[in-house]
Amino acid sequence: MERGQFIILLCLGIYITGTAYGQQQDTYRHLFRAYEDNDLFNVVGGISDRGYTNGTRADYFYLNNKPARFFLHRIMPKAGDSSINTYGFSIMQVMITPKNILRRIPEKNDFPYSGALFATHSLHATNAQKKYSWQSELMLGVLGPPSLAQQTQVAMHHLVGYFKPNGWDYQLKTDLLLNVSVAAEKQLAHINKALDLIGGAQAFTGTALNGLSAWSTLRFGKMEPYFNGFLSRYSTPAQSHNRQQLYFLIRPAVEYTLSNAFIGGGIFNRRNRVIPGPDPNSDEPDKGDMVRERVVARCDYGVVASSGRIGLSYTLTSMTPMVKGAGSQETSNISFYLAW
Repeated sequence: MERGQFIILLCLGIYITGTAYGQQQDTYRHLFRAYEDNDLFNVVGGISDRGYTNGTRADYFYLNNKPARFFLHRIMPKAGDSSINTYGFSIMQVMITPKNILRRIPEKNDFPYSGALFATHSLHATNAQKKYSWQSELMLGVLGPPSLAQQTQVAMHHLVGYFKPNGWDYQLKTDLLLNVSVAAEKQLAHINKALDLIGGAQAFTGTALNGLSAWSTLRFGKMEPYFNGFLSRYSTPAQSHNRQQLYFLIRPAVEYTLSNAFIGGGIFNRRNRVIPGPDPNSDEPDKGDMVRERVVARCDYGVVASSGRIGLSYTLTSMTPMVKGAGSQETSNISFYLAW
């Protein structure tokens, strides 16, 4: 069976059978998400370990509309008096590798070997009446060998019988990742619960990433209103007349990144990066140093299916080159949601 057919059938299975699981509640206040980025799931573009090759994440979200006591919660932007506040805690591991993982000495003009492990704390604040939201996130983590990205990729490739990556000796050095991001979204148009158009922008700064991005999101299908709270996008409590959602989304975006530690190294050990020298076993001419593209365009194509407390989403992302000469990239995400 083709990967695309399998994903569609899995989403339909969630849509049809999800209500059979567990005691139903009037309102869900908690959500768990298991999240996996990998080009293994690509329905177009094929499998490649080039660039951003894997991201594994687990999230816990919870509703809390009581007055904030923790000082960080007080400074996170809210969406007015009617704000629906969804806080979250996450942990994520990220891997980046060059195009040819068989080379012991990577080409210095390609993506580096890079791994990161970090935790985040976030707030999604939405206003269902005025149709806008604020999203803020704090990140704290580590770049380099302590992320265990090398061990994870080698073990997973061995498990599935795929090629061993041989260049991890040249991975980016250990460094601190500390970042903050703030995003805003606003509804631009909608047709009942069948279609909506949303515009958004984000700013992010810190030792990991510095830059700006802007996007628009088109959703269409059978769905709950986007600004009814973050949990409602992936689950539907018993008080709703119809408990199933099945909708599609298209999200074109452009991003300007002044600095990117995942590719260029962190601020403390950037100058100590191990630059690959000439490979004595290669007769190819020197291609020069890596040049990172500061402006990247991307487009997400996705489908979300949920029934009651259970949800599933699939997203395919196509993006222009992040490194000059590396070519465009496709990667996919599969996420599972469980609300209670």
